[in-house]
This record gives sequence, structure tokens and C-alpha cells, in this order.
Amino acid sequence: MVANTCKRSHEAQQMLDFLEGREWGMMLLDEVHVMPAMMFRNVVARIAAHSKLGLTATLVREDNKIDDLNYLIAPKLHEANWMDLANKGYITTVQCAEV
Repeated sequence: MVANTCKRSHEAQQMLDFLEGREWGMMLLDEVHVMPAMMFRNVVARIAAHSKLGLTATLVREDNKIDDLNYLIAPKLHEANWMDLANKGYITTVQCAEV
């Protein structure tokens, strides 16, 4: 994970220079719902990539900035229902209980 902070160690700055110094083929972003936060937004803007793929199990934000992903990454391409995935055997069967 790369964070956008003002002070960095020498090694951290070298890594950031490496990441910023080339255009990457694909940037894979796990937990993409955090990208609208300013820190992550700045990092994604600084690293060049031909394409970006964002993954998340929870495409929800309390600040309603989830729509910012349309221009930060791209519009949503696919959404899978967890119950369908469990019924088809792709993920483990989930048991829900109220406590």
C-alpha cells in the first residue's frame, strides 16, 4: 500500500520514485471503495497506469463519494450477488444469525 504523506524515509522515497517513474500496464486496486479519500486519490493520480481495475466486496461509503469512482477508476463493470456465488459453489455457504 502506498500512502501520500509529506515526510518519507529514504527507502520509502526511493520506492515511490520507482512507482512514479514508469507507466504500469495495469493498476490493481483492492478495496477500491477507499479511493475517493483524498490520500488515496492523490496516490492514484501520481502513478501512471494504462488501465485500472478496482475490486471490493462493499461498494458503499458513508460520505456518498462512491460516484467519484466513475472518473477516478471507471464505471462499475460487474456486480455479483453473494447468495448466487454461494449457491453455485464459488464461495462457502454463509449462515446468518441474529445475535
